[in-house]
Formats: sequence, C-alpha cells, structure tokens
Amino acid sequence: MPGLVLHAGAVMMCAHPPGVVTLPAPTQLKVLVGLQPVATVADVFVVGGCALTGSPSPPCVTVRWFQFSARVLAGGRPVLVQPAPPPGPGPATGVPAPGPPMVQAMQIKVRAS
Repeated sequence: MPGLVLHAGAVMMCAHPPGVVTLPAPTQLKVLVGLQPVATVADVFVVGGCALTGSPSPPCVTVRWFQFSARVLAGGRPVLVQPAPPPGPGPATGVPAPGPPMVQAMQIKVRAS
C-alpha cells in the first residue's frame, strides 16, 4: 500500500481525544527521514491519555500498524506508511471504533509503495 513513510517523531492522536500516540523506542535507528528514525512493522506505539482508559478493557493502550510498504525496508523490515482515515463510529455506540491513530503532523517528502 503506497503512502507517506511514518517516523518516530510523528504527532498522532488516538481515536478518543485527548489520547497521544508515541513511539518510545524505535526498533531501528539507521534509516532516517527528517532526522527521525523510520518506523517499521516491528515497532509498537504507546497511547497515553486516551479518554477510554478507565474502562474495563481499554481499547487504546498500544498501536500496531497493518499498513506498510511492500517494497521499502529499513533494517530488513517493511516501513510503515501513513494510516488511512479512522473508521466511523462503532456500532450503536457513537464512539469511534479503535482504529489507526489520526496523524496530526509528520514528514511529507518521502513516500513508499
């Protein structure tokens, strides 16, 4: 799937504001875009401040991407690309279903397919 390459310094929010999504420890540090390590399929992002964390089974604790490049690798692993827009509200809840985080700011020069 083509898209902009995601990196460790991207500013993201979970689907339930004010949750902030960060990549605390990138798994590779050699390949950079905009002086930030490129994120790969091995990376796990952490969610902090999700509005639903008080629920019995909070949906937003960590994030794993399923959108990645089929041809571009970093450290032998496919790089992550910007996620598609989040899904609509969950069935009969009015609350967005857990989905990819909303990217607020990231590099816009490097694409991968």
